[in-house]
Amino acid sequence: MKNVAFLLLLRYVTMGILYGCTLFSRVNCQSCSVITNSTCFDLDYCQTGSDGIDDLECYKQYLENHLTCTWKPGTRASNATTYTLITEQIDRRKCKRCKNILNTFHLIEGLFSKNSVTIWVVESDPNRNCSKAIFKGMPNQLVRCPPPSQISYTRGQGKLHISWKKGKNALQYLVQFRESNMVTWKTVKSDNNHEVTVSGLNRSVSYAAQVQCNPNSTSKRCQKCMWSDVLFIPPELTEVPNIVEFITELLPSGKQRFHMSWKYNSNVSGYSVTVKEESGEFQETFNTTLPEISLTLSLSAYLVRVVAFNSGGQSPAYQRKIPEPQNIDLPGQINVAACSNESFSISWNKSLVKNYTCYSVVWGLVHGNKTSQSFHSLSEKISLRGTLEPYKIYRFILHLRHNKSPCNLKSLNNSESTYGRADAYCVEGRPKSGPVNVTYSNVTKTSAAINWSKVPEEDLQGFLQGYIIHYRANDTSASSAITVNSSTNSYLLTKLKSKTIYKVSVSAFTTAGEGVRSDQIIFETKQYELSNIIVTVVCVIPGILLSLCAVPISSRAFKRAKIFFWPNIPNPGNSNAMQEIDRSSPLEFSHTTAAPLFEADTDEKDADSLHIIEESSVMLAEIEQLQNEPVQSNVDPSPTKPDPPPVSDYTTMEFFHQVMPHASIATAVAQVQPGRQNDIELSTMATLKGMTALDYLKQTLCNVYSNATTAGNDTIDTVM
Repeated sequence: MKNVAFLLLLRYVTMGILYGCTLFSRVNCQSCSVITNSTCFDLDYCQTGSDGIDDLECYKQYLENHLTCTWKPGTRASNATTYTLITEQIDRRKCKRCKNILNTFHLIEGLFSKNSVTIWVVESDPNRNCSKAIFKGMPNQLVRCPPPSQISYTRGQGKLHISWKKGKNALQYLVQFRESNMVTWKTVKSDNNHEVTVSGLNRSVSYAAQVQCNPNSTSKRCQKCMWSDVLFIPPELTEVPNIVEFITELLPSGKQRFHMSWKYNSNVSGYSVTVKEESGEFQETFNTTLPEISLTLSLSAYLVRVVAFNSGGQSPAYQRKIPEPQNIDLPGQINVAACSNESFSISWNKSLVKNYTCYSVVWGLVHGNKTSQSFHSLSEKISLRGTLEPYKIYRFILHLRHNKSPCNLKSLNNSESTYGRADAYCVEGRPKSGPVNVTYSNVTKTSAAINWSKVPEEDLQGFLQGYIIHYRANDTSASSAITVNSSTNSYLLTKLKSKTIYKVSVSAFTTAGEGVRSDQIIFETKQYELSNIIVTVVCVIPGILLSLCAVPISSRAFKRAKIFFWPNIPNPGNSNAMQEIDRSSPLEFSHTTAAPLFEADTDEKDADSLHIIEESSVMLAEIEQLQNEPVQSNVDPSPTKPDPPPVSDYTTMEFFHQVMPHASIATAVAQVQPGRQNDIELSTMATLKGMTALDYLKQTLCNVYSNATTAGNDTIDTVM
């Protein structure tokens, strides 16, 4: 009934508006006789054509009695163009003409619904340009259903979803759509009477769409259906908002400032930002036309979601979590105690009661879902009950709310602050796994460093109190244990035995006891310290290099010292006397290749050895025998004994030179027997007159012996 009354009201309002327009345009309607009044049909001078009036259509709305006619003006229409509408019902012998219509529609009343009617619309202007259009039909069969109301649409993933308010006159609806730059429409049928989904659309193209009821699914009262107004659907938003800033800044008194900004390349109508507490207690959506948002929040964890939207739908969402700040100083401290396996007791500073009466506790497993509980309290403690799990850690966060009772949040922005936080176990247990990544390093002769990583928090099953390092030598069954605090992750084992294999494992412990040990690691201490080896190498190598360099230096120094302390015997052959002897009395040698008997060695030969003549008494006896034997000579037998020469390097030779005219040496042979390096056999045959050559022979025999020793088994024959 309400719908019928509404339609009747709408009908009368429409009629009033149209009637007012008709009065304003001074429409003149006159009745005429179909037979007698031929003026109703004086339309022969008007033509019908493509450039004239067109698309004349007449219909009745559902539950309405009047007939509505609409048309489109011709191409030559202007502001001075007027229209004349003529109706004729031959069966009722009724005709009616309305002149001076300025609009392109007109309401017709007083028709008989069961009699056929013919309707003309004539377009004319002061230049007597005239065109006409004709419509025929049965009024009771011209009823049409209006388009659906409250039409809305959304786009996404290449789909278009259109919905409308359910209609009572049709069981099915038609939707026609096309791309904005196309002419041809495509039509789809709905599976129900309130929505339809079209797939396979081009996401980057805009579309146009219309909705109408399906005439084949309507009642007998609704033979036609009207199309809705054209819906212009913009392209789909396919990009996620590009986040430029996502910043959280800690503020005093347990709050944080959150700021986020973004960019979007397509034209959008605005942005929708949803901020939700991770505990799920409250969420708030902020619609803005600016690509940024700033909020003041408590120190809880939040989920943020931002999308861009236009009339066609929403873009893909950007989502991110605002994590709960860790390792920070909070304004206060709360105490949590496990009352039983089903409840915790939380208490806080009594002074808060003076300023706050609304609180919120967010609690749950540290690595699980959390729940939030708001409450009004005039005391400083509260008891929380729930299904608790043993050996798992729970976290409790107390928030203060500035509003009064009721304590539920009305907004997220600057509505609460965080006071304190605490962790607790309802029942503690031993760690069910050992430390991970146990390794050794810096192994020496008596020490080794042991390193490890923390036991995973979910395996602790209690608050960590410290670690125990177990180690033993491979040659003994007795093990040692060292306990360190919970903040230590490495330890240096000392006083170990050298060249020994050790096995080490590490375990963690809580107030409930020691947990599982880690896998053993095995290492062997060194036999020598690396530092000692380095020192040895550093010292020995330079010593060797120094020795190699010192050998030639010391050899040259030794030679120079020997030359200094044992001077060379001068070479008589270099004296003036020997040169004169060579010129005046050249020697005849029995062997052309023999060396002179009294030739002195060179510096190199003489400097290399110092010889002692053994059996000197035998040699002197032979020399004396040579002196006593008579020797045939052409020299004067009674020479005058010369005066002693002056002392010099060649004193002996100078002296010998003076006595040589009075003596001749026949043959002197020095021979070194093989295998006897210390014995010398000397056979000398000489004739000396007036003096003894013993002094000179003593000097030269040393050189002869040295040459004989060096030459080995060689024989030197000298003839003077």
